[in-house]
Amino acid sequence: MFGYLRFLLAFLVLLSHIGVKFYTLNPGVIAVVIFYILAGYVVSRIYIDIFAHKKNKLFSFYKDRFLRIFPLYIYVVVITTIFLLSTSFSNPSFTVTNVINNLTIIPLNYFMYIDSTILSKPSWCLVPPAWSLATEIQAYILLPFALMYKRARITLALLSFVIFIVANFSIINPDYFGYRFLVGVFFIFLLGSAIHSYTKFDRYFILFIWISILVFIPIFTYTDSFSPTYTKETFIGILLGVPLVLILSKTKINLPFNSTLGSLSYALFLTHFLAMWLLQYIGISTTITLLYITQVTLLSLVLSVFGVQTVEKSITRIRILNK
Repeated sequence: MFGYLRFLLAFLVLLSHIGVKFYTLNPGVIAVVIFYILAGYVVSRIYIDIFAHKKNKLFSFYKDRFLRIFPLYIYVVVITTIFLLSTSFSNPSFTVTNVINNLTIIPLNYFMYIDSTILSKPSWCLVPPAWSLATEIQAYILLPFALMYKRARITLALLSFVIFIVANFSIINPDYFGYRFLVGVFFIFLLGSAIHSYTKFDRYFILFIWISILVFIPIFTYTDSFSPTYTKETFIGILLGVPLVLILSKTKINLPFNSTLGSLSYALFLTHFLAMWLLQYIGISTTITLLYITQVTLLSLVLSVFGVQTVEKSITRIRILNK
């Protein structure tokens, strides 16, 4: 079932970057927040259930995450670079710093301090949505230690939640600290982790965060404190994502194509900007219509299927041996 969810979330991100909104809400932001919860759940399951028996479990875990993230990402970076170099689309800038930022991913989480235009033109950022991937990588680095040390997990969760709320009151930048930076969203990953462990403490933690968000909604509404960025979307993402991931984690139904859709979801997330640039380059209208959405989706899927077949399958065999 998680494969279907991941694919739907990736498609919502695609729609948001095309410019689709639902009742003024950005569906991609809601999807990213649910991605964070799902990532926390999946990574906790991998670390605790699969690598717990290994002496070098931390190294094995990091190796698994590296193999999951980087090969397919590099594939998209390579084909995007070929496209940009062969067409000079948007006058790309390939400085040493830009190349390092793209290859290491994590600096992309701080694009606003480098160049705030990455979501509108490919002058230096080859995979614009990868800023959220950078947030996930940072969470993956930190999560094993949070899982090993309960006191640290509680402290980090509460600190992150406080920063999240303070940011959404616009006391500090709500876009950066309430949505993009790990310090303000790490508690969301820990919600997913708590869904996996689901001890008595974890249930209380999930309930505390979920009810707190419910309580803050009328407060934000009464004080007109909903920021012009993504407060509503992040709140909705938490309120929808927690029960959704919790229910799916307890569901034993095996639907066809679940694994296939799960594999394609990451590739779809990575390739849809390249698909939009390709269509723009050949002169396809970028007006938000059902036809354009279909064109972007189909081209993204073609690029995704090729990447999964040529890169992902061989890497998956290595990951299985690592486990």
